[in-house]
Amino acid sequence: MHNNSLPYLLRTTRILQSCHCLLGVRITSLLRNCSSRSGLTLLHEVKPCSPASIATSIPIRFFCSKSAEEKTAMSVNSDSSGSHSNHVHALNDEHSQNTDQGHILDREKTKPQSNSTRPKKLSGVELLDAFTSDSQSLHELYCRIVDLWDILANNKKLKPSDMQLMSEHPNFYNLCYEVMKSAPSMSNRFLVCSLHVFLSLKVNQNTRLIQTLLNVIQKRLSSLKMDEISLLANCLKLMDCDKNVDIIHSGLCLLMELKCDTIKDVPTLQNMMRIAPANLRRKLEEKALQMIDKFTVSQCYNMFSVLAEINLHSESLLDLCSQKLINCLDELSCKRISSLVDYCSKLLYFNEKLLSAIGDNIMNNIYMWNVWQISMVLRSMTFLRFRHVPLLDYFAEKIMEESQSLRINYLITAAKVYSVVNHLPEGKGDKFLETLDTALHLHINSIKNKKLLKTVYNLCLLGLVPRSAINQLLEDKSLSTLDKTEKAYLSHIKLCLLFDLGSSPFSIKDLEKIEANHSHSVTMCHTFLKNYFKDQALYQENMQFPMSYFIDFVLTLDREQNKLVSSGDIQNFDGSQNVTRIAVLCCTANAFTLGSLHPVGKMALKLRHLKLLGFTVVVVPVNQFIMLTEAEKEAFLGENIYNDTSSSQTSVEANEADYTL
Repeated sequence: MHNNSLPYLLRTTRILQSCHCLLGVRITSLLRNCSSRSGLTLLHEVKPCSPASIATSIPIRFFCSKSAEEKTAMSVNSDSSGSHSNHVHALNDEHSQNTDQGHILDREKTKPQSNSTRPKKLSGVELLDAFTSDSQSLHELYCRIVDLWDILANNKKLKPSDMQLMSEHPNFYNLCYEVMKSAPSMSNRFLVCSLHVFLSLKVNQNTRLIQTLLNVIQKRLSSLKMDEISLLANCLKLMDCDKNVDIIHSGLCLLMELKCDTIKDVPTLQNMMRIAPANLRRKLEEKALQMIDKFTVSQCYNMFSVLAEINLHSESLLDLCSQKLINCLDELSCKRISSLVDYCSKLLYFNEKLLSAIGDNIMNNIYMWNVWQISMVLRSMTFLRFRHVPLLDYFAEKIMEESQSLRINYLITAAKVYSVVNHLPEGKGDKFLETLDTALHLHINSIKNKKLLKTVYNLCLLGLVPRSAINQLLEDKSLSTLDKTEKAYLSHIKLCLLFDLGSSPFSIKDLEKIEANHSHSVTMCHTFLKNYFKDQALYQENMQFPMSYFIDFVLTLDREQNKLVSSGDIQNFDGSQNVTRIAVLCCTANAFTLGSLHPVGKMALKLRHLKLLGFTVVVVPVNQFIMLTEAEKEAFLGENIYNDTSSSQTSVEANEADYTL
């Protein structure tokens, strides 16, 4: 066929489509149902092919006039434009009438529109409905793809069924065919957006469509811009490994490494950090530290998001971003503040000043927050062992207001949050526990057994022992399938029930010495304590009740002489009124809430039970203790062991241990 025949045929086809004759109306369906080879293999699986083996696409493009900005975005690859110049010239005359109209449309799109005149945003299905009649140019095809990409990338409410409707739409095949045909002539951004759209709609990566896009992208890899690299990297995450994907991934890693030093703006840096391979993350972290003065408040927040997404805990970078955020939290929305706490919990970033500032900001703007948002913030804070008293008291008030109709999710959240940080509202602790107990009885048959187990355990940590719920748990036959953690929950629940019934599960005779592996800081603490006690007969080290509580040192104090006496056979001291048994606990930071010596729930439960077993407890906070001078350490031990030990224990158990050593 002559070289100019195809453009003439296509021009005739367009004229027929624009008129209202029967043939023109049926052309679209005829084209869709044609049995050409390209039509049959478009969405069928094909083997990945090398760039050299790609078949030449149909050398036809439709143009409408574009502004200079759009010409840059839609620029044609120089290698491909030359090969199609004859066909482009043949079609320019036909579409010259559309030039002015294209300029008008472009100007209209760039004008800011008021709410009253702004067009309604179309859904994916509506975009595909309009594709056949509207997409008569490369620019229109580009707009369809970008609109679809925007819907798929940014619409979080999009359901799988909506995506299925798009992929099964009658015009979806036509869209695929037009994109595949035009791929060699398209701009890089169009190619990458197209790839992301089709992968998001679950088009098989082994189809001719996807492999064509991959091969064209592979040829142009070195010319990709940063935003295109970012989008392409996200596309690769959606794909399985094959020859083309592996080649592009390797080239992309090399390209990112070369571009690292050329990054000059923060958004580009953060996008690069999201997609960079693990070996480049530290290099990008150093680059971020160098650019920290350029960070805005929003970019500091985004850095938390980026680090949480790639699971990179950079203490120095997080600290610098936190310093900027602490004084500018009013610039963040409630949703962002809530997400910020969540990012801190994912990164295990324990910053007391930042969390305190967030809690204070919420209390200052409490009218902007609903109860569910506050519960989510408290859950994340709880994961970091942070106890913000005013916020906890406010949430407790809301819980008590709903005492007769407290929902299950609020019951479970409240039991979890308050038990972990060991907090009860001041002066209203009994009422709060009564509210939780009432709600538990109300919903006991609606809570799944394992979730009920955790909820009952959390209530026990708070000092509430719901006997009816415990009896229901003990009668449940599914307890035989519990994992190790759940069995530990059940063991503690049984202990709480025994103590609540007035019987002691252990006696002092049950203590036994065990071999224990301590951390370096705890070992240092043990070494000083043994040197302080001097005589080995005065203490028993590493003692434990069977399958239960561990005690670092057990001491015996003679009250009359106010001195330690040899433990020897501790059975000789049973029932003696002049002897006090002292349990010394060397506790690391995770035994206390963040930034204080307030014991967390598990620690508070241990203190209560050791007291019921007849011990006076001396808590040695290891992290602070090892920082003291030798004289200060001796003064601390002397004050807590010899001088009014009961008051020391009472202060800890009364949740007022927020003192400094």
